[in-house]
Amino acid sequence: MTRVALVALANAKGSPGTTTAALVLALQWPRPVLLVEADLAGSSILAGYFRGQLPHDRGLQPLAIAHSHGDLEAAFWEQTIPLVRNDPDKKLLPGIVSPHTAPAVANLWGPLANQLVALERGGIDVLVDLGRLGTGGVVREDREPIVRLADQVLITTGSRLPDIAVTRELVKSRTSVIDAAARDLTNLTALTVGPGRPYDANEIARTLGLGTVGALAWDPVNAEVLSVGSPAGRRYSTSPLVRSAAPVISRLQDRTEKRRARFSTGPREMGRGSGPRRPPEFSGGDAPAAARTTHGTGPWQGDGRGEA
Repeated sequence: MTRVALVALANAKGSPGTTTAALVLALQWPRPVLLVEADLAGSSILAGYFRGQLPHDRGLQPLAIAHSHGDLEAAFWEQTIPLVRNDPDKKLLPGIVSPHTAPAVANLWGPLANQLVALERGGIDVLVDLGRLGTGGVVREDREPIVRLADQVLITTGSRLPDIAVTRELVKSRTSVIDAAARDLTNLTALTVGPGRPYDANEIARTLGLGTVGALAWDPVNAEVLSVGSPAGRRYSTSPLVRSAAPVISRLQDRTEKRRARFSTGPREMGRGSGPRRPPEFSGGDAPAAARTTHGTGPWQGDGRGEA
């Protein structure tokens, strides 16, 4: 499997499902993975997926304080929590409490991006939920270092015309200053949430002028297991949503490998620092997806989310 160091997910105004997409991909990811909540609208995973049962006392805000004291690397893993009980290979770095606290982490994004890239050397992949993405032009986007360093930036969109229209404007604003030759090397990639309503993933990608990693199924009932913490039914693990994740991951890995080959780059070297040390509980190594997928009622045993 390709060393996919850093994958970001983002959307335009009104586009659905980015956090749910990030969660289902993280839960089905075949290697050790860290999910980072970087949505400036505030964290939704603690209140949704975890049903509000965990205190919001870890995450980006305490990490920003640690960074201000020069302790970013040392404090990094202390600010994460398990995504799944009894699975140390899936962790979450919770986001900010609300949009009002976004200025408190404004100076964190650049150093954080470097730390996330450095995790590659420890064999840990990173998914970053950016939520709504700025245009990269007139509108200031403090999280630009993450966008720039990501191997792939998945632009999520629904398959209805209003979703596609706002997504197309976002893509145009971010690619208008790129010349035609460089466009082939862009890390922007389309991910459709709910294809066939009425447009499919390939039609949407052509409209956006991007490549695509395919689509996640429109499956509202099972999506609520992730978005609002609904109980997982007996068939959750074979639901359309969960089954659609593996092909997306496979295409994502393939696109990353091809893009890196065109750049003729291997694992990236950081200029300063070694990055946060790999926590001992991470098992490491590649494994078939099936070997890392828990069974029972859902992606956790006994419907128990991770414990802090």
